[in-house]
Amino acid sequence: MNGQETGRAAGAGRNLMGLGDGETGVIRVNPDRKSAEMGLFPGACVRMFRNRRNERSLVIAAGDARFLVSRVIAKNIEIE
Repeated sequence: MNGQETGRAAGAGRNLMGLGDGETGVIRVNPDRKSAEMGLFPGACVRMFRNRRNERSLVIAAGDARFLVSRVIAKNIEIE
C-alpha cells in the first residue's frame, strides 16, 4: 500500500481546492501560519464562493470574512 492509498483509507486527501462553488467544509489541517492566524484555522467552517481553474486564487468565506487564497496555499489546507 502506498502513501496515497493510506491517506484515502484514513479519510485524508481532500483539500480546499476540491470544493466547488457554494460547497462548505471544515478545515482539518492548515500548515500555513499566516492564513491560520487570519481565520483559516483547524475547525473553522469555510464556504467556497469562487473556484475557477483559470484563476490564480480562490474566494472563500470563513465566518463573516472573505478571503482570496492562492492555489499554492489552498492545496495544502485539508478539509473534512
